[in-house]
Amino acid sequence: MASILGKIFGDSPKTAAVPKAFTVQVDPLKFGLSTKPDGPVHIELESLKQKLTKLSSNVENNLMLSIRAATKKNLELAASAFQFDEEYIQKGKFEVEYLTLAYTSFQGLGEEHLKIVEDARMILLELERMAQFALNIADKTPFVEFANVQELHKDEYGLKPMGDITAEMIKKAVEAFVSGNAKHASETIAMMKEIDGIYDKAVLKIKAGVTDDNIISLTGILSILNHVKASADISCDIARHFC
Repeated sequence: MASILGKIFGDSPKTAAVPKAFTVQVDPLKFGLSTKPDGPVHIELESLKQKLTKLSSNVENNLMLSIRAATKKNLELAASAFQFDEEYIQKGKFEVEYLTLAYTSFQGLGEEHLKIVEDARMILLELERMAQFALNIADKTPFVEFANVQELHKDEYGLKPMGDITAEMIKKAVEAFVSGNAKHASETIAMMKEIDGIYDKAVLKIKAGVTDDNIISLTGILSILNHVKASADISCDIARHFC
């Protein structure tokens, strides 16, 4: 557990090697799939919600880890984002996908329960997109330069606060589904205004300062900003289903 928390909060791993494909270790036999609900349906669906919540938390963590890696130009930290994705996010996506597909396709659920599973699958697909955005951010690490690379989570384009807000938006959007509380959904959408403000200010700064010497770095930073903003946009898309 300590090693995992270290990856999330910034400890550098021992290696910068990016994991190879087809190494995700999962066992669908452990998912308890059946053509009929294994016990009361509401208990089965509550377990699904918990797994989706865990997955969203891992996506939030990796987004912040990738932002930290890029803003600190830490290649080992960037590699750990790929490792975290493989070990935790990929496994979580695999399990939730199997559960949602089996429940909707083979169990003959009633309309109310079927909607819950379909909403969970919609969120899964959106989390998959955000998880990939985090890796896209990590990919930019070797090519971007920030003025305050030695200062914890500090950069001149507001990526740290932008990432913090986006992570909270992801959390609230999923919680709106899990709890059925529309307040979380409306709060998620309201937070987008602050994201837009940070993003617009950063883009203006980038455009005003670009030269032939720094265009590669600033293009990379613009890409990171776009990926973070896109994750916030997706959070709002999720939230709108539960307003």
